[in-house]
Amino acid sequence: MIKYCKSCLFPNTKPDIFFDNKDICDACISAERKHKNIENNLDWNEREKEFEKIIEEKLINKHEREYDCIVPVSGGKDSTWQTHVMKKKHGLRTLAVTFDQFDQSDIGLHNLEILKSIGVDHIHFSLNPNIVKKLVFKGFDTIGDPYWVNHVGMFTVPIHIAVKFKIPLIVYGENPIFEYGGPKHSRDNMIMNKRWRQEFGGMRGYREEDMLDEEISENDIKMLFYPSDKDIEKNNIQAVFYGYYFKWRPSKHTKFVKEQYGWKSLKKAPSGSYMKEENCDMEFIDIRESIKYLKYGYGRATDQLNIEIRDKLISRKEALKIVKKIDGKVSKKNIKKFCEYLNISFNEYNNIISNFVNKELFYLSNKGNWKLKKARY
Repeated sequence: MIKYCKSCLFPNTKPDIFFDNKDICDACISAERKHKNIENNLDWNEREKEFEKIIEEKLINKHEREYDCIVPVSGGKDSTWQTHVMKKKHGLRTLAVTFDQFDQSDIGLHNLEILKSIGVDHIHFSLNPNIVKKLVFKGFDTIGDPYWVNHVGMFTVPIHIAVKFKIPLIVYGENPIFEYGGPKHSRDNMIMNKRWRQEFGGMRGYREEDMLDEEISENDIKMLFYPSDKDIEKNNIQAVFYGYYFKWRPSKHTKFVKEQYGWKSLKKAPSGSYMKEENCDMEFIDIRESIKYLKYGYGRATDQLNIEIRDKLISRKEALKIVKKIDGKVSKKNIKKFCEYLNISFNEYNNIISNFVNKELFYLSNKGNWKLKKARY
């Protein structure tokens, strides 16, 4: 039987989650440290000074290069806000870098246009779409995550560009281990490097070379292989999480970019999600999250509502009602479009999905649907 955090709705089946002796998950413990004055609370003033020191160090010899930092940008609210902050607040010559997602939405493309208003240069990198499609299928079929290529691209291509242009600082947003839970030794990590990417960057235990076959060569995906330590050290390149140094508050980011730049959200939340302001750039997010739900017993709505619970925007009781209603849902229209994109049948799709169902958590109903077994909330 699944056991849940007493404070939020994370189950003990979530990978890398840890519960204390009061059945409180580490994501909630981190949130308490972030928001309240408790033992081992975070000194945000001190952390801001740490970030300013990094900037000061990276600005040495700035006349030798065109840019001071890179911000990886998806078109989402957080990376848009972050680009504004690096350019306007910190005064850095900022280069925005986007790894083109295979399912980039029209709203996502609209929001990327905001970068022009912020006033930064922008590189939008696209991998060969034929290779991307093969990687999407491999990720879907092998590990139950069609977004494997997107994860790897987001955490690798900006590093390559930093090497090429000798840009010493790459600023990512939130550290998902801090915000969503994970091993204690990584909770207060401020660095994104090859080891972090491999363990927490959505690679699901698969390396780049694991995707090579007769149809995908190393040369086809060379931009997905992490740059050498020699190249990174030679250019003194460091990738950090901005959310380590400053409180990460997505609701405030959303309000700001909407009012300041006309950033657009979806008209309604994707199937299986609670928020219409998240994953606006991804057409098939509900497919990925429905697989996660069948693997671990929780989906995107749980992730989103847990943040709301920790920020005191909704009660656990009310959040639970919503989760029971929408978590794990997937749009039939999106399944059809996804199958057409991969050129597979609906039966093939279902057969692949069934390979990832955790039979200890789910049972097959009389109507042929996977249902979550009794859980202890």
